[in-house]
Amino acid sequence: MLNAPLASTNFFSLVRAIVKLCQRGWIVDIIWVARSGNQAADALAKNADFSALDTIHLHSPPEFLWTLLSHDVSSSSSCPV
Repeated sequence: MLNAPLASTNFFSLVRAIVKLCQRGWIVDIIWVARSGNQAADALAKNADFSALDTIHLHSPPEFLWTLLSHDVSSSSSCPV
């Protein structure tokens, strides 16, 4: 979607926002990560309150994320750098 000729007019506001950021002359690498590779982000997305349109700042992870985050930490420590 991001590389489509009409990406800047895409229906999804997130796609339009990313395209706009990429047009600022920055060097940008976009890497696709499977849900299984970032379970914490997937869980946050699934538990989002879509009725609120405001930005939500979390000062600490919600309780449902602790297990997923500790799994991410333990599995990432075994990855080569």
